[in-house]
Amino acid sequence: MQYGSLRVGLALIFGGFGTTLTDPSFGAADPVSASSNPSDASKSLPQGSVFTSIKQSAQEDAVHEVVRGHFELGSPPDVHRYYCVINTKTGKWGTNGVLAEPVARADGTTGIKNPAVSLFSCADAEQRGMLVTSGYGAGVPAKSASAPAPQVQAAETPTPSAPAPDKVVLSLDQIDVAGVKLGMSPDEVRAVLKSKKLLDYNETAETLSYLDATKGVMQPIPNGRFVNVIAAWTAPPSAAASDTFQTDGESFAVMFTPVPGKERAMGIVHTVGYSPPNAVREIALESGLTKKYGGFSGSSDLPESPTWRLQSSGVMQVGDPCNSRGVFGGLGGPNAPKVARENLALKRTSEDFRFQIDHCGVAIVTEDHFTANGGALREDRIVTRFTVSAYSPSIGLEGARGAAQLIQAAGGTVKKSGTPRAKEQPASNL
Repeated sequence: MQYGSLRVGLALIFGGFGTTLTDPSFGAADPVSASSNPSDASKSLPQGSVFTSIKQSAQEDAVHEVVRGHFELGSPPDVHRYYCVINTKTGKWGTNGVLAEPVARADGTTGIKNPAVSLFSCADAEQRGMLVTSGYGAGVPAKSASAPAPQVQAAETPTPSAPAPDKVVLSLDQIDVAGVKLGMSPDEVRAVLKSKKLLDYNETAETLSYLDATKGVMQPIPNGRFVNVIAAWTAPPSAAASDTFQTDGESFAVMFTPVPGKERAMGIVHTVGYSPPNAVREIALESGLTKKYGGFSGSSDLPESPTWRLQSSGVMQVGDPCNSRGVFGGLGGPNAPKVARENLALKRTSEDFRFQIDHCGVAIVTEDHFTANGGALREDRIVTRFTVSAYSPSIGLEGARGAAQLIQAAGGTVKKSGTPRAKEQPASNL
């Protein structure tokens, strides 16, 4: 559309709808150095490429585009709303937000007219939890921040189209990391890890206990021994070699709920290391992640360290507004240490897990990797180490409740959460 191309060109140079898109006050703030006050941080986003905006403008098709959500930038009274759209004909998402006039459509969705593509990425807005998706028509199922886009059927195209390629709907028991699934029993995890034929193997166990207030000592629960962590790995030749991030190796560490005889996997960490000749392409890794977990319109939209959040509805959202990726996330090593790790379900209360489920999801998946040649062109970059972790607050809640019942039955008391929800601190690695 020639008009759309001209409009975005003018908007990029002079501003559109009364706002200057290249004004540093809107996009100069860095995500890391932004104010710690959420209301302040939400007023800005980093600016993207002008060429991306021009390319999107050249593909604008306002007839078939409907709004899937919006985000706002600026401070009152100078606040501007940007719409994120999906093309009902192609199923493709618009990369950047657009300044436009919303229009009610006959099919119940919200269309746009007079669009001008901005420099601000919808993916960035989603990752920060800024995207508002409710209230955009009966034809588009409501979803929050970064759920995969549904395939919207336009009123003028009655033939159902295929599901959007980035649409992935999962259940909790389908979250697996290289074959190890959340919710597995210790025997099931042992069988999977045995099939990996890794050279080293270690299990740690703990015993449920409680503080006897009258004696001032810890008392074990009868028959309270449970499997805490199962780890298996094939380590690099030496610790020094491991520090280079460019050696072959693989490790798994799986944490279970502290319910003797009924343990379930609630946390999985899997790390793979490669020497440069065996390294994988960064594009291939990103493509595999988007295909498996969805949430992004393409592999190029993945942030450096993506986080996926499975909702109870089965829809996958992205971003980490509740700062939960620090629980098990981060780049690990291809050698699992033989040290005991305190069980998460004994560190946190049922109230803590309930809060995580309500504000984040029933499962969290994270990925981190090391690129050996980060300065190369994207298609030439190789990954020599990556870590994928999965953690389920829902299964953690089940474990915390089960352990609490056993402790109370033995005469002990279970502590209540003393941490105010509004003061939860962000993960240290973010």
